[in-house]
Amino acid sequence: MQNLQALIQGKISPQSINIDELVEMAKKHQQENSAEYKLIEMAVNIVLAKHLEKAQKFI
Repeated sequence: MQNLQALIQGKISPQSINIDELVEMAKKHQQENSAEYKLIEMAVNIVLAKHLEKAQKFI
């Protein structure tokens, strides 16, 4: 979770986050009102947005 906080704070790049690990975290934290769920959700959005931005450069 610390690396997700660092991502959200801009201390590490989205490319350093493993998407498979995010999926596993999401499976473990499915309660939508929990702080962990919200942290994972924000991290997923950041990582996917970066990958989408990267993919758009090739289109």
